[in-house]
Amino acid sequence: MEIEQLITSLTELEKLKTVERGLNVGARKESSAEHSWSCLLIADLVIDYVNEPLDRLKVFEYLLYHDVVEVYAGDAKFNNPEEMKLKVEKEEKAMKKISSFLPNSSRFQKIMNEYEHRKTRESEFAKAIDCIDSCIRNLNDENASNKDGFTESLIRSKYEPHVSKFTITQELFETLMEKLVELEKV
Repeated sequence: MEIEQLITSLTELEKLKTVERGLNVGARKESSAEHSWSCLLIADLVIDYVNEPLDRLKVFEYLLYHDVVEVYAGDAKFNNPEEMKLKVEKEEKAMKKISSFLPNSSRFQKIMNEYEHRKTRESEFAKAIDCIDSCIRNLNDENASNKDGFTESLIRSKYEPHVSKFTITQELFETLMEKLVELEKV
């Protein structure tokens, strides 16, 4: 491995900090890097409540890399059908670009493939956590409202297939949704 390749990888992936998501953190937009960190934190706390053995490191790998393609593809908001139409194509191009400079691109591709296709229980749990994080962020977003297009039915249709795979994530999701509805945030 060359040091220059490692520096390129680190400086390119660090750009995830600049990718804005649709949710707010105070007066600014949340970054995809903040979202990834939050997912890691939530997973670390929630995994102990799962009634089956899960490999924590595997979950962390999925969550660490799950949105890294957004460095080049950007964040696609699921309440925007035009963005969602282009999401797969943009993310595939981003995967190729990232794979071209990563020192161990086959490991990265394996992690992303397992996550995207939910090939393991850990990848299913990671996706459920990804959904839970957005609900928590929305709950903490003082500017969130049910007028932004993220309706309860849209969120349920997008997230329930994932959060329902584990009792704890289903319970968390239902409680969070109740609070979001009560506060008129969805």
